[in-house]
Amino acid sequence: MMLFVADYPGPHNEKDGMMQRIAAIDNRFSSVNRSYLKVSLVGNLKAAKDRRSELLTIYRVNLFLHLPLILYLALTARCIYVHSVGNALAILPLYLFRRCVTDMHGVVPDEFQMAGRSLAAWRYRLVERVAVKNSLAIVTVSGAMADHYLRKYGIPRDRVINVPIFDEAGTVPRHSVTGNAPLVVYAGGTQAWQNVDLMVSTIKEVGGRCRFLILTGDVAGFREKLSDQSTMEIEIKSVPKNEVYCYYAQADLGFVLRDDDLVNRVACPTKLVEYLSCGVIPIVIQPGIGDFDTFGYCYLTLADFLHQELPYPERLEEMREKNYRVIEEMKRSALSEMQRLVNLCTLPGPVSHAA
Repeated sequence: MMLFVADYPGPHNEKDGMMQRIAAIDNRFSSVNRSYLKVSLVGNLKAAKDRRSELLTIYRVNLFLHLPLILYLALTARCIYVHSVGNALAILPLYLFRRCVTDMHGVVPDEFQMAGRSLAAWRYRLVERVAVKNSLAIVTVSGAMADHYLRKYGIPRDRVINVPIFDEAGTVPRHSVTGNAPLVVYAGGTQAWQNVDLMVSTIKEVGGRCRFLILTGDVAGFREKLSDQSTMEIEIKSVPKNEVYCYYAQADLGFVLRDDDLVNRVACPTKLVEYLSCGVIPIVIQPGIGDFDTFGYCYLTLADFLHQELPYPERLEEMREKNYRVIEEMKRSALSEMQRLVNLCTLPGPVSHAA
């Protein structure tokens, strides 16, 4: 049995980026007997067990009230797969004597520090150190993230498995309407790290040169921010995840306004993967996001979008074709690394870390 320390993805959280990654990893282990363990420090006062199938069981427990159950699951699991150091906190002692693999998801301490939560950042620096130093392997979302942890902790390179997540759909047929003003899309919320206020001011400055489509769970928030732009072509809506690609396929450009900091340099935003797969040319503040620039993706800088003519249709098509090749090359690398991960977690081996 494999034990995943994480919540299990479902309709209530399918739009969350972390849960999308958990779902993608789970898909690769769908033929494996596995349990999910969601541990709360204050909630889950009554243990819940949900047996979804012969191969999948979900537990939601409290760390202090249900410690015997947690230990039983950990001791009977051949491999413990921990999704992020956020979940590692609750089971940290297990790293000292069990076979644990940690999917880093991001640079959690730095994310808390950027949010001004210094105490949480300090706590998760300690958790991160224990998890990285004692994991059988760590799983990263980009080569840039792998390099970050290699430099920071000096662990052997063969203990790092780089697995960015890509949808199975491949490139998506385009449905652009020729002759109309370019359609610019944004998919996401109103979080500060998405630079939404900068995006809104850009939309207002660009004016009627483009049409805009905002796909978000916070429709009211965006309508309030853009309430004075009723004369512009701006559509704001919330759509199910399985319909997002249909809208991307109509767009020419897409906002991915990430600052130049560690969190963004090591990231692999799902949105950027989807844009490139659908032929949407990203509009960026700066191109250094994850491994995309290393692979040579095509983009439009925000400065050029604001102050210069947009690329002519033939140039946009050249950029799309290059980005399709970038995504395919990144996928091939990711598939190879994913197989390494599956083999590590499922092939026969010692149950304990020390063995």
